[in-house]
Amino acid sequence: MSKIGILGAGAWGIALGMNANKNGHDICIWHYDKDKASLLNKNRKTSSLKEINIPKEINFVSNLRELIGSDILIYASPTQSFDGITREIKEINNLKIPLVIASKGIDTKNNLLLEQINKINLPNCPTLILSGPGFAIDIANNLPTALTLAGKSNELLERVGHIMANNNFRPYYNSDLIGVQVGGALKNIIAIATGVAMGKKLGDGAVASLVSRGINEIITFGVALGANKDTFLGLSGLGDLVLTATNMKSRNTQLGFQIGSSNQFENKVENLTEGIYTTKAVYHMAKELNLSLPIIEGVYNIIYNRHSVNDVINLLLNRPLKKESL
Repeated sequence: MSKIGILGAGAWGIALGMNANKNGHDICIWHYDKDKASLLNKNRKTSSLKEINIPKEINFVSNLRELIGSDILIYASPTQSFDGITREIKEINNLKIPLVIASKGIDTKNNLLLEQINKINLPNCPTLILSGPGFAIDIANNLPTALTLAGKSNELLERVGHIMANNNFRPYYNSDLIGVQVGGALKNIIAIATGVAMGKKLGDGAVASLVSRGINEIITFGVALGANKDTFLGLSGLGDLVLTATNMKSRNTQLGFQIGSSNQFENKVENLTEGIYTTKAVYHMAKELNLSLPIIEGVYNIIYNRHSVNDVINLLLNRPLKKESL
């Protein structure tokens, strides 16, 4: 039995905790709010997972110190909080245990992948990335899910993989940390775009076109950062993109739908919509890399420059004709 400390008591963190608890591991989940942590311990329910009962063996805490004795840490809090939380952990204890990053996005303050930040803040904690096509509600309901677990050490991948794996949860190993992170982060931007198409009732063909051209932009960006192109044809690339960008369970797709149906950007759940932040980071990083990412640029212009949805669509459809390529 391993002691698993999970940073983040949202639906994703709790679902991952429930999966590991099913395998017989000791689970402690951190919530930043003391009162909410107490309520979770008492009620064993969260609105984000509907009527699912949280196993009584899972303990919720609000003090990061209570996770220090863990064998493995899993980060499942918002991406933009990663830098601050890992800095706080370092002040408490210079840990030397694996950190599994299960959140998807890019830090907008420094335009860095979370693995890069972890090397700075917790240099003695080897990084693994958990990403791919999985919704928290499905994992909590024990529905079959396959995800990518990326890391540089085969021994560590095997160790963590066996802690997580069971009949309904299957991790596939990958050594491409950059590619797995980029796929998980950028699919949220494309999901906003497909949501816009759904909200505008542009048809299934438009959604499929955005998905296929979207994976091209993800590959272009990822390869420029040093990723392996083949990674994006797997679970953490195309698999995650198809799930997220065609499903209204996704907050990013919901946001895009709201934009498309109202023809204006009005985000009411900004802290929970990672695609907003990732769009900003990728837009500026792409400019520095001199990359052409028209769909991502269009989403950026709608959100940050308040461009008309119709104008962005017309611009995309009237771009110069070219040969299709990946």
